[in-house]
Amino acid sequence: MINRTMMHHPMHLHGHFFRVVNGQGDYAPLKHTVDVAPMSTTVIEFMANEVGDWFFHCHLLYHMKSGMSRVVHYEGFSPDPQVADIRPILYRENFYAWGRAGLFSNMTLGSLELATTRYSLTGDWEVGWQEVDDTEWEGTLKAERFMNRFFTLFVGANAEGVNSGSDTTRGVIGLHYLLPFNVESMAWLDTDLGGRFMFEKTFELTPRLELFGGAQYDTHDKWEGRAGLSYTINKNISAVGHWHSDYGWGGGLEVRF
Repeated sequence: MINRTMMHHPMHLHGHFFRVVNGQGDYAPLKHTVDVAPMSTTVIEFMANEVGDWFFHCHLLYHMKSGMSRVVHYEGFSPDPQVADIRPILYRENFYAWGRAGLFSNMTLGSLELATTRYSLTGDWEVGWQEVDDTEWEGTLKAERFMNRFFTLFVGANAEGVNSGSDTTRGVIGLHYLLPFNVESMAWLDTDLGGRFMFEKTFELTPRLELFGGAQYDTHDKWEGRAGLSYTINKNISAVGHWHSDYGWGGGLEVRF
């Protein structure tokens, strides 16, 4: 099991005990669950003598629920009819919705997302009123296809305006890519033959305090940047102080739901 994520994955195999192949010979541990640590590889072996269908999954349940699970199947085995009838439930795609919204003294920004394990529909917004003559806003709607943990393709539309009017609406097509050191990047081309490039990075200073920053270049609007500190009050709320290149310094709360 090769873990190229920054998360621990306690992997559990039903119906069997397995041996962790760790170079200790006869003293290798016999387990039914083993933690595969971030950026590591774990090798297991087991005697395949328990004929049946057995669930194999990550024991972080939200990982399992979002698709980190498989069925170990023995050739020649047929499950009971009652089990066969409900088996398609294991492969059924479910939709999940979540979002975040930040309300600060100089601006508001956030996103809403509806997603399955491979596809998502995402709406982002940014509205700023400090250090500008009129309230400026931007919104983006994207349909995304997850290819692997590094790479996501999307197509959508981007709109910008001042106050309640829309100045520009463009179609966009692009990609998200996770760079080394967990730097988030994004690039798109729009229907006016322009483009945008974005980079973001978060540094976890303590379990609750993080430093974040990002920059983007748009061929129509040129450079934009944001940086600040976020303190997690609880799982749903963070206190944020930040600087934005267009709207100056501000502070407030970010809510996750």
